[in-house]
Amino acid sequence: MTDTPSDPALRFEILGDLRALRGAEPLDLGPAKQRAVLAVLLLHAGRPVPTHQIVDAVWADEPPENGANVVQKYVAGLRRVLEPERSPRSPGELIALTNGGYVLRVEPGALDADRFQAGLAQASADRKAGRLAEAGESLRRALALWRGEALPGLTGPVFDSARNRLTEAQATAWEKWADIELARGNHTGLMPDLVRLVEQFPLREGLRAQLMIALHQGGRQAEALAAFRDARAYFLEEFGVEPGERMQETHKRILRGEPFYSEPVDPWADSDDIPAPRASPEVAPPAAAPPHTHVQPYIPPDVTAVVPEPRPAVHPPAWGFTPPAPPAYAPSHQRIPAGEVVAAALLPILICSFGSWIYFVYAGIRRGDRRQFLVALGYAGLFVVGVVIASLHPSPPDSPDLNPTEWLAFALFAAIAVGSAVHGAVLASHPGDGPNSRNLRDQARQFATFDPERARSLGVGRPDLLRAFDDGGLVDVNHVPGHELARLPGLSSEQAHGIVIDRLNRGPYARPEDLVVRGVLPMRTVNRLAGKLICLPPAPTGTPPGGWSSPLPPHTARYG
Repeated sequence: MTDTPSDPALRFEILGDLRALRGAEPLDLGPAKQRAVLAVLLLHAGRPVPTHQIVDAVWADEPPENGANVVQKYVAGLRRVLEPERSPRSPGELIALTNGGYVLRVEPGALDADRFQAGLAQASADRKAGRLAEAGESLRRALALWRGEALPGLTGPVFDSARNRLTEAQATAWEKWADIELARGNHTGLMPDLVRLVEQFPLREGLRAQLMIALHQGGRQAEALAAFRDARAYFLEEFGVEPGERMQETHKRILRGEPFYSEPVDPWADSDDIPAPRASPEVAPPAAAPPHTHVQPYIPPDVTAVVPEPRPAVHPPAWGFTPPAPPAYAPSHQRIPAGEVVAAALLPILICSFGSWIYFVYAGIRRGDRRQFLVALGYAGLFVVGVVIASLHPSPPDSPDLNPTEWLAFALFAAIAVGSAVHGAVLASHPGDGPNSRNLRDQARQFATFDPERARSLGVGRPDLLRAFDDGGLVDVNHVPGHELARLPGLSSEQAHGIVIDRLNRGPYARPEDLVVRGVLPMRTVNRLAGKLICLPPAPTGTPPGGWSSPLPPHTARYG
């Protein structure tokens, strides 16, 4: 197997910085938005992408006024770069316009993500034939295609989702490769790579368990046990949970001094599934879910958690089924930042309304909310108006009284001070979506991606439950009741009810974008809420769902 297509005229790379190469020469892909348009087409290579879908992916909540024209302009720019021999008036062959939208026709092997996927398929075939050495080599060649983080610098739900899927595929490939090397007895040469991989993918318990095994097989039992203690401390500190079953079992076997891989093993015994690199606009069909072992959540002794009684699995509801009444909402208690409230209230008063705008600039920067900058500009503008009014008819210096114009100006200053003080205090008492919340959501989302079963059992994305941790306000679209969905900003009660009905009648969502695909919510609403939405798969049929979710059929899912 070769890493590159034979005599390629044009190659594309997304496993790292977005690049297009003719031979070995990189091409200038133009401005950032034009590169983003190319990235969208590459993620759907060989399939038509509607213009509105390109606009939503590239511009998200801030689409240009003439989105179709802007996309057409960027496509024309890409055609000039990628097809320099094409006549300006002739239709594009590489990027063609069809009834379904623009389609990028990529030759087989011309996209590095496709070659990566082909390498994984070749490794699987080698493994099934018993050629472990060849399988390991195929995986290493495929992994060598990665040049860093996939599609860096491209932001938005579509690119974030694609980046997560590609990263998941990369981490899974590394785990398969490490399993093969351990089975071949190459534990000594594997250790440096595993140390690096644990740092790169700290949530992958499989890599941590493999590092423990490599250290144990190398006669470094104390270091293997120390690796488990470090992993346990990390998971407890970050998520409040104990390590999973695989690490726990590995730890027990090391304590008992049992050997690993004493018999030939099949590194792919659990699954042949490797996440596909490309996004698909279609909803994933139902598939049989693999067996899971229910893991009880770790609950610190000083925290009281509500763990509902398990209920038996039921059959998926028929079309037109009306959902039962949602469980009682257990409100979460959010700490009010008293110091920030006091500062926001006193600042405009202490400096006589001049600083009425300062807190709102701070809030805009901290929360990433541009509306607060407009508020700050408004208060600053009112202060300037007051200064202008006061200067229209100034009183003589020796006059003990203020004239009516000056009284009006000072009344305006007082109103600005009081109004901005109350406004700032109310805003500060609702911390909103600050950097800390976003970091907590990112951590919880990563945890859910790598261990959805435990994330569901712990209540990730379930703000209606009392929990022993903070996930930053994530909302699990597949499991939260309708009244909790209606709390999301910009989501009406009718839309929340529609989500509940749709997930019961048509099955769970694989990713937030499915809300658009199924016609439940408009793209703009999903893009605005994408940072808070997550789609955890339901418990497999026959596995107690913990009473936290509506009965849903098992589906193969990607996590948004």
